Amino acid sequence: MVRAAFVLSFLLLVGCEDGSRADSRTLDVDDPEFRQGQTFHKQGETRKALECFLKVIDNRKGAAESHLEAGRMYLELQDPLPAIYHFNQYVRMKPTSEQSNIVRQMIKTAEKQFMQQLPGRPMEPDALGNADLNARVRSLQLENEKLKRELADNNRAQKALVPPTKPAASADRPATSAADGAPARFRQHTIAKGDSLFSIARKAYGDASPARISAIFNANRDKMTSVNALPKIGTVILLPE
Repeated sequence: MVRAAFVLSFLLLVGCEDGSRADSRTLDVDDPEFRQGQTFHKQGETRKALECFLKVIDNRKGAAESHLEAGRMYLELQDPLPAIYHFNQYVRMKPTSEQSNIVRQMIKTAEKQFMQQLPGRPMEPDALGNADLNARVRSLQLENEKLKRELADNNRAQKALVPPTKPAASADRPATSAADGAPARFRQHTIAKGDSLFSIARKAYGDASPARISAIFNANRDKMTSVNALPKIGTVILLPE
């Protein structure tokens, strides 16, 4: 790692020195070799394109655009150190150009590529700590969504534990007992594996008649769509007394 830092620092210093001597007014983009390099690159001949851009750099001062193109070619060829050098040359020559910020990002990309090529792969997630940041963020988002669902289920269960003080009168769920018109009372039952309204009624009342089953269903219409569709295991339902 110390050696890598030294190499990168050396490249930055070299970029500063060469850039300060360059004549940025020279239009290297008009050089025939520059145009030939662009043609080679379009044809997929990256190495030939690189040779053309390097010739322009050798023949001209302030060949900023040729440095930029050479850096791109080196980056495509997985050779990050010279790419960093040429990118820095461009930034030194044209620090306020429209592309300068993009080139600075390309320098960072080349630095990461160089670090990945070192023995021991110091850019692995375990060593870097944030190389897999997007995956970690997604994992946290999924965990947060899970906690939200669990909280919503818990809130529904808590509401079910509190019997209504004034049950609304309706044809399906009477609010008063059949005997004296007093408010109906309820017991609670937690759905377990293997439960059915038949087994619940038989256990709670010793009577699994259709009337008992219908009474349980009517008391829990907010949790059930039919007498055969019990809520999930762990849900608390009400049993009218």
